[in-house]
Amino acid sequence: MYDVKIAADISDRLVSWRMLDDAATVLQNCLKRYPGQPELTRRLGRIRLQQGDADAAVPFLESAVAHDRLMNRTRQN
Repeated sequence: MYDVKIAADISDRLVSWRMLDDAATVLQNCLKRYPGQPELTRRLGRIRLQQGDADAAVPFLESAVAHDRLMNRTRQN
């Protein structure tokens, strides 16, 4: 299992090499350990979009946006 930063770095490298399936696998494996982690869900959503699977991307991107909104409200208070 990877920690979040390592998983993000590895997936970014794989995406740059157009190895989208492998990048998604790295993120999915890390999300098993850190479910709902916003940066990983955002990256996985973007990869699903690049793969042409908008339906699969939506839940990941919605989760990341919801986290961002929550954090923005928290910072404003």
